[in-house]
Amino acid sequence: MKKTILVLIIFLNIQLFANDIAIRKGHYALSYDALKLPANESMGLLGTSYLYDFENTYFGLGIYSAVSGNRGGFFTGGIEAGTRYKLTNNFYLDGGMFVGGGGGGAAPQGGGLMLRPHLGLVLDRDNYKVSLSSTKVQFPNGDIDSDQISLGFEIPFESIYKRNTDKKITADDIKQFINLTGKHLGWSDHYFTVTAQRYMIPGGVKNTAGQSNLPDMSLVGFEYGTRIDKNTFYFFETAGAASGGADGYAQILGGLGYIKPLTTNSGMILKAAIGAAGGGRVDTGGGIIHKESIGAYYAISNKVTLSTEAGYVGAIDGDFEAATLKLGFSYATKFLSTGKKLRSIAGNTIFDTKQWNIRLSNQRYLSDKSIRKNGTDDTPVDLIGFKIDRFISDDIYVSGQALGAYEGKSGGYAVGLIGLGTRIQINNDWLVFGEAMVGAAGGGSIDTGGGAIIQPSVGLEYKLYEDIGLQASIGKIKATSGNLNTTIIDFGINYKFQTIE
Repeated sequence: MKKTILVLIIFLNIQLFANDIAIRKGHYALSYDALKLPANESMGLLGTSYLYDFENTYFGLGIYSAVSGNRGGFFTGGIEAGTRYKLTNNFYLDGGMFVGGGGGGAAPQGGGLMLRPHLGLVLDRDNYKVSLSSTKVQFPNGDIDSDQISLGFEIPFESIYKRNTDKKITADDIKQFINLTGKHLGWSDHYFTVTAQRYMIPGGVKNTAGQSNLPDMSLVGFEYGTRIDKNTFYFFETAGAASGGADGYAQILGGLGYIKPLTTNSGMILKAAIGAAGGGRVDTGGGIIHKESIGAYYAISNKVTLSTEAGYVGAIDGDFEAATLKLGFSYATKFLSTGKKLRSIAGNTIFDTKQWNIRLSNQRYLSDKSIRKNGTDDTPVDLIGFKIDRFISDDIYVSGQALGAYEGKSGGYAVGLIGLGTRIQINNDWLVFGEAMVGAAGGGSIDTGGGAIIQPSVGLEYKLYEDIGLQASIGKIKATSGNLNTTIIDFGINYKFQTIE
């Protein structure tokens, strides 16, 4: 892990520093692996990755989820990197590696460390790419070791970003950038939502242990959406169980929505989504669920919106189903972006910038008998994950965090957190920061009770470069209804950039 962090520092320092305003190129990637598990069992694994492109290399974040078989709730998350060699105008040789942590669905993942090297052929069709690769999915401290042929699909994207400097952006800067690049710029609409949900489960629904009359589940989570046009949008949603005896249940969904304004500040919402879910003894079969809802929203301001939705969620090939109720608190913004179907930039526009952090984290739960449900095994747990921060003022930020276990006899344990952080600059090179996080966690026999946790921490950051910092922090994780109550230490890298809004 230390070598991975060192390589990441060098890689980011060489590749990302172009000029003060730049276009970041990347691609969304989907892949499918048909894994062979022990005892002739099979599991379909869907990979979803968000990757930045740098010349002939790429780097980013990946999530792998079970979507067929009998291991619904199997998730891993981590970092992915690769390189490409051009063979002809349309074909590339592609090789890379995913390193992450997770598991679940009672799979034989051991401590949770997952390695996925791949080598394959990519067909480039400009607006998309398809690939055929030889892959190995291995859990070195578990019993999963599978070789297979993987299918892949990619869609490129571009985004505008600003380096982490104090220089203000002016209309002249934007005009100069357009002249230099020949790109069409405009505003794209986005929103970020903190969610609280209730899944009301009918009496006849059974869990993976065959039990019925299950308690209702409460979930906390996060949603991100982007407008396609005035009325339609696409979104991604993630949530985890915080109560209801299903600690360890998690879901990741993507879908489409439609907004129908009724008054200046209010209207109706329709949504449909599909994705992967499971864990916490919830019977989602191979892991695919669908979710539909109808709701209403009220805009408190042009940026802040409250919403409520009612709907239905069900597993494609499992017993799970439930009526749903969802409350959301949303924040909307506009990013300067490339593309032709965007809102035009007005001549009197005042450009603002907002700082973002993307942090790669290696976290440890220190030895404590409160960690596991048996109350005797005090083996420490190591997790890998990522954190995304958006600053709402110069020194206060909102943070979303996701981590999964990769070492320590707790494969399948995962954490999702959201909260507030603040920082104080000590001098040009050092700052101190503090965070107060809440969220959901479960799996891997960790004693989180219903799943709700709190996690305060304090730490130090050293500025290695203008855009990159090294962090170390110490804190506490405590389950609100379970016995988990131990000290955590965290080491990571912080990459900083700014969006133009």
